[in-house]
Parts: sequence; C-alpha cells; structure tokens
Amino acid sequence: MLTINPKDVAKVASQSFVLPDICVRIRSMLDDDNTSLDDIGALIALDPSLSSKLLRLANSSLFRFESQIDTLSKAIGVIGGEALYNLVMAETASSAFEHFSSDVIDLKRFWLQSVYAGLVAKHLAKIARIRGSERFFVLGLLHNIGELLVAVQAPELAIKSSQYSETVCPWQQQQQVLGFDYAQCSSELMQMWSLPSQLYLPIKYTHDENKALNNKEIAVIFCAVRASIAMANQDMYTIHQLVPPLVISALKLENYDLNAAVKYALMESDNIITLMQPKRKKVS
Repeated sequence: MLTINPKDVAKVASQSFVLPDICVRIRSMLDDDNTSLDDIGALIALDPSLSSKLLRLANSSLFRFESQIDTLSKAIGVIGGEALYNLVMAETASSAFEHFSSDVIDLKRFWLQSVYAGLVAKHLAKIARIRGSERFFVLGLLHNIGELLVAVQAPELAIKSSQYSETVCPWQQQQQVLGFDYAQCSSELMQMWSLPSQLYLPIKYTHDENKALNNKEIAVIFCAVRASIAMANQDMYTIHQLVPPLVISALKLENYDLNAAVKYALMESDNIITLMQPKRKKVS
C-alpha cells in the first residue's frame, strides 16, 4: 500500500509553488522597525495587478469601511501593514489553489469549504475580541490546501480520503487513509514557506480538541473548520453536530455567536469567491 507523510508532500509542493517574492519582502519589511508603511506601499505599487486586487479586497465585506478605499496609501493607512500582508497572503492562496487544482477532488466544494472557514474564522475572532481578525480569514482559507497537495501527488489516496460518511468525518477518514489530516499537511507547507508561526501553528492543531480547549486561536480555527465542513456537506452533517459546545464555551461564546458567524459566511461567500476568482464563473 502506498504511504506518504505530510512533510514529504509539503516539500514537493514547496518546490513546485514558491511563495511569491513580494510576500517574503513584505514580511521582512514588517519585521524591520526601520520600514514605514509608505515603503510597503511603494513595493506593492510596482505590481499593478496585485494593487488592484488588494484594493478590491480592501473594499469588500471583509472590512466594511465607512468610505471608499481608492488608493494603496489610504488602504495601508487604514488597515495597517499586518492586515495588508494578510490580504497579500489571501491573494497568494488563490494563486496556489489554481496551481494545485486537480480533477480528483470536487473543486467547487473545496473552494466553498475554504472560503466558509475563512469567513467564519474571521467573524468568530472578531466577536471573541482576538486581535488581527483578518489573519483568521487567511487561516481558514489555507487550512485545507493539503487536500490539493495530496490530490496532485497521490490521487488514489485523495479519492479514498474523500469517501467519508455520516459516521466517519472527513478528518477521521484522512487519518485512517493517510495517517495524518489535510490541515497538518497545510501547516507543513506554510512552515516551509517561512510564514509566521501565528499562521501555521493554529492550522497544525485544527482537529485537536484538547489544544482548542486551551488556546483561543486554535479554538477559532477548530470551530470555523468544523462549521465549514458542515456547510459544504449539508446532506451529511449539521454545524452543531460537528462543533462541540465545550470549544465554543472556551471562546466565551454561545451557540448564537456561531450561528451569526455562519450566517455571515453564507451571505458573503459568493462575493469573496468572485473577488478571488475573477476569471472563473461564479460559484453558487
């Protein structure tokens, strides 16, 4: 029987899709106390396509600013460097999804689950008063890229992993078939891309309930991913069937908070998918 491990899968993927130079340079600039937001804006302005995409995202429902953001300098001044970096990472995720796309898996379901997870995570982080809620959109968006990596490198295992059911949840099926879940593979790739630990560590523990009960950031992504799985597989699961009440309580939230986050994601998902897939037919 064919066996693989998440580090090897991620290593091959990291060589196939190199993190864009602009992501690396912005991260380096943000970590340099001598760099100003104007310096970052000047760098992004060198890429007209990226600039226009970031402006569209900055004016989307992810932020809900009172006035139109019409220049990069205004966007940076209003949302700050870290939020801007997260938008760049969101755009990078879109490019990575295209690069690793595979006919082996249901790409419509993959996109919906990824965007649902991002939107639910962002909303939960906001109402749980966790700083940098935009980062959680990226966490949700990237949590399942491991599925694409496995589909490209070991399609027969990806097909077996997709055969989950009402009694065997997706992450359980992945563990049975692969010996790891897709989120762990996603985390390995993000680490190889040299992304900050606050991005890849919560994803690594996405399906670890004990970690979620003791860490709010992990709890957010835990709840968001479970909710997104139910939302993308409504014929199999309900949200409250997959999201344990104890983890919601660990965030000092109630079921109605989770319901509000799900409602927000359902309302905004089409707009976000259209923004991130401008050349593709709208997913409905």
